[in-house]
This record gives sequence, C-alpha cells and structure tokens, in this order.
Amino acid sequence: MDVDKGLITFDSVKQNAAVLGLQDLTDDDLKNMFREGDLDGDALNGMEFCVLMLILSPDLMEQSQFLLEEALQQELKDF
Repeated sequence: MDVDKGLITFDSVKQNAAVLGLQDLTDDDLKNMFREGDLDGDALNGMEFCVLMLILSPDLMEQSQFLLEEALQQELKDF
C-alpha cells in the first residue's frame, strides 16, 4: 500500500509483486490486472484489492474460510 495515499497503487503492487506471487508478470500484465480491479479509476482500495486477488487466485477463498473458522473457534473458546 502507498502509505501517503492510503491506497494500493500500481507502483506499490509492482514493488511487492514477489510477495504477492506476481513476480512473473510483465509491467503490461500488472497494469492490465490493476485496471481490471480498479473500479473507480484512482487506485485500489482494500476491497478492490481483495476482490482482485480472489479472482486471480480462487484458492485464497478456501484458505480465508479456514482461517476465519479457526479464528472464530478461538474466539468462542476464549469467551
């Protein structure tokens, strides 16, 4: 995320491409991906980024569901 803007910019995605598993994408690929996810034309907000990552990697949904269920179980245990 671009800390100054509070949004996820193309430059921040490019800078963190390896962490996101996108290191093999060209700049054009990243720009196209970014355009696809940016619904309002400024930069990606958190929701746009999450939706885009889920579209690009459906396995993230399964992992997220598992983590959510695990967190809820822990929360109920502590309650």
